[in-house]
Amino acid sequence: MTLQAISKGFEYYKKYGLNFTIKILPLIILFGYFASLGSSSSLSEGISNFDISLLLINNFLISPLLTIISIFVANDLIDKSNRDVLVYYIGSWQILLRVLILSIISTLCIGIGLVLFVVPGILLAGLLIFVNYFAILENKTVLDSLNLSWEKSKLNFIQCTLMAGFFWFITILTITIMSEISLSYEELSQISQTYTIISSSLAIYIQVCLISFPILVFYKNQSLNEIKDNI
Repeated sequence: MTLQAISKGFEYYKKYGLNFTIKILPLIILFGYFASLGSSSSLSEGISNFDISLLLINNFLISPLLTIISIFVANDLIDKSNRDVLVYYIGSWQILLRVLILSIISTLCIGIGLVLFVVPGILLAGLLIFVNYFAILENKTVLDSLNLSWEKSKLNFIQCTLMAGFFWFITILTITIMSEISLSYEELSQISQTYTIISSSLAIYIQVCLISFPILVFYKNQSLNEIKDNI
C-alpha cells in the first residue's frame, strides 16, 4: 500500500507538478528568502532578535500557510476541481491557527520521540501523519484531527509508519546534501544569499511535494467510514 501510494503520488506529480508548482511558488520563494535573511544575519552577527523574528515568521506563518495551500491545490488537481488560485490563499487564513497548533503538537511529540532513541519518534510520526489532512480537507477541529489521525493510523499502523519513515528519510537526506554542499565553502561567510534562497526553497519544496502527493494519495486511499465505525 505504501509503495503504491508513493508510485501513484509521483505519477500525479508528473502530471500536475508544473501547475502545482506555479501556484505555490510565491510562498516557496518567500520562505527561502526569509530563511536566507536569517542565515546571513546569524553568520555575521550571531543570533539576534531579528533572526528569531524571521524564524517565527517562517515557521509559524509561511510554513503552515504553505502546507494548507499545497494540500488544497494538490487535492483539487487530483480531483480535477479547477478553482482560482486566490481562493486557496484567501481560504487558508481561516484554518491557519488550527494547522499551526497541530504542527506544534506534532513537532513536539515527534521531536521528543526522536530524542528517545529515534524509533518512538517514527512511530509517533506514523500515528500523527494524517492530522493536517483532517483539519484541512475535512475541516475538523484540533482534537478531532488528532483523534481521527490516531484511529486511522492504527488501522494500518505499519504502513503509516513506513510512510512517515519515507517522508523523514527524504527530508533528512535533502538537508544533509544541502549541508554538505555548504561545508564545501572554506568560510560560511562565502555562501551567497542566492544559494541560501535556492537551497532553503528546494528543501521546503520537496517536503510539500511529499505531503501533497504520495502522502495525500495514501490518505485518500483510506476509508473514513472504517474509522468512524471504530470510534
